[in-house]
Amino acid sequence: MKTKFLLFTAGLLIGAMLLLLFQRLINDRKTTSEVLPTPFYVTLFENEEIRIIEHIIKPGEKEPKHSHPSMYAYFIEDTEVIVTIETDGSEAVRSFKAGQNFLVPAVTHSIENTGNKRLHTILVELK
Repeated sequence: MKTKFLLFTAGLLIGAMLLLLFQRLINDRKTTSEVLPTPFYVTLFENEEIRIIEHIIKPGEKEPKHSHPSMYAYFIEDTEVIVTIETDGSEAVRSFKAGQNFLVPAVTHSIENTGNKRLHTILVELK
C-alpha cells in the first residue's frame, strides 16, 4: 500500500513538472516574434495574440529577406513592388491601391519598391 502511494505521488509530481515545462514552451513560442529588418518595420503594438506593425519602404529601396506568420495587410498608399518569395525564388510584380487589404499566409520573402511612391502598410500578424 505504501509503495502504491509513493508511486502515485511520484507520478503526480512528474506529471506536474511536465505540464509546467510544456506550458512554458508553448508560452515562449507564442511570445517570440520574428525580428523584422529596420528601418522598414516599426512595431506599434504587441501582445500574446497579435503584433501590429507599420511598414514603409521608400521608392527604390529593397528590404532583406525575412519571415512573417499569417497576417492581415492594409495598404495606406498606392504602390508598385516586386515580391520575392524565398521558398521557390519566384518574383511577382504587384500593384496595390490605398485601402486595399487582404489576409496573407505565413511567408518568407523580400520586397523591393519599384514605384515612385512609398509602400506604406499596416500589418497585423497573428501569433
